Amino acid sequence: MKCTLAAFALAAAIVSPALFAQSANGTGSTQASNCLPTATLDQLIKALDAAVSGPADKDRACFRDVMLPDARLMPLVKAADGSVAPRILTVDGWIDAVRKRGSQVFDERQVNVRTETWGHLAHLWSTYETRTAPDAKPEARGINSLQAVFDGQRWRVISIVWQAETPDEPVPQKYLP
Repeated sequence: MKCTLAAFALAAAIVSPALFAQSANGTGSTQASNCLPTATLDQLIKALDAAVSGPADKDRACFRDVMLPDARLMPLVKAADGSVAPRILTVDGWIDAVRKRGSQVFDERQVNVRTETWGHLAHLWSTYETRTAPDAKPEARGINSLQAVFDGQRWRVISIVWQAETPDEPVPQKYLP
């Protein structure tokens, strides 16, 4: 028993520094150099908008950088029978789904954000608008529910659940800019 515990402790001591030295984006750096900073929650929102916007087939290094590796992205989807359920995507699953649109341009902007924080965690309730180009008229809007964590240097997203506005469920006035 003592040998098993000693072997486990030795393995943990050897592996732990390597795990903490490796960043979530797999590069060993804490942030990709061409990505926007995320030291504040305002910066996180700007970085997320920049990371999701642009041609659908663009490089998603900054999207990966702003997300934790095991993050989940969950659009609420209405089925033919009227029920609503989340479609649960991984970071790679979201990238693959978006990439299918080819070079089609998508622009998302958070236009009203309410934030609650405590310690190293934050919840952002964010109204978004989407466009086909940065200067185009908004085509759709909805609400994102984002959960983020702070590692002592920057914020990263652990999950996003979102619901698009519909004629039956418009975004309430209190969440509009």
